[in-house]
Amino acid sequence: MFRDMDDFKISFERLLKELEFDLSNPFEDVEKVLCIEPHPDDCAIGLGGTIKKLTEGGIEVVYVCMTDGSMGTLDDNLSPHELAMIRRKEEEESASLLGVKKVIWMGYRDTELPYTGEVRRELVKIIRAEKPDAVLAPDPWLPYEGHPDHRVTGFLSIDAVAFSPLPNFASTDGVAGLKPHQVDVFGFYYTARPNYFVDITDLMELKLKAVRAHRSQFTDDVWEKWEPFLRTVALYYGKKAGVKYAEGLRFMPGLFLHITPFAELI
Repeated sequence: MFRDMDDFKISFERLLKELEFDLSNPFEDVEKVLCIEPHPDDCAIGLGGTIKKLTEGGIEVVYVCMTDGSMGTLDDNLSPHELAMIRRKEEEESASLLGVKKVIWMGYRDTELPYTGEVRRELVKIIRAEKPDAVLAPDPWLPYEGHPDHRVTGFLSIDAVAFSPLPNFASTDGVAGLKPHQVDVFGFYYTARPNYFVDITDLMELKLKAVRAHRSQFTDDVWEKWEPFLRTVALYYGKKAGVKYAEGLRFMPGLFLHITPFAELI
């Protein structure tokens, strides 16, 4: 029994080496990151400190926002269209604080993001057009995640990264000059099983400022609860990382996102 376990450990480590999967610095050879978010504020909430570190290091970060954010209000006098326009402006301000210059809007209705082949093909087209080295998306397996837009965004992102290199998938993209593209690095944020941490202790206040830029979502009374929540999340990851404040991500080899019973060991 023990020998069999040793055999597995040796084989597992050999496999990771063969896959060139190295968690010491997943962003080492990355020049461009696509950060996919369900709503306009999720990249800042989930990865604000990480994004600022990436852009400061010369790495381009592009947001892909899946929905219009039009449902995020308790104000009876604010129409969905008005809120969507407000949230676009807030996202631009927040992104600018973090060094992000481009936001791609998919425009699906907030709370109604569909898990369909059409959306999948649109996301593949964006990946082929932007040619990112890395894609970051919400972890759809976050325990107790109650928002369908978050779960669907995670699953669509996995699909798009898997299918983007396949020449026979959405082959009409070639007419527009969009060639198949292989994403080398894929990671989840909003995850309960992080395997990589970014120390954001020196950037925590800037992250909070970038989140608070979404003023329609974080009014004074809401912020009284959300600021301590965000600090607690960062402290939680920080404790695991051995620093004060951190953000946690889960990087996965592409192979492990399909029929792999030991994927959780990464």
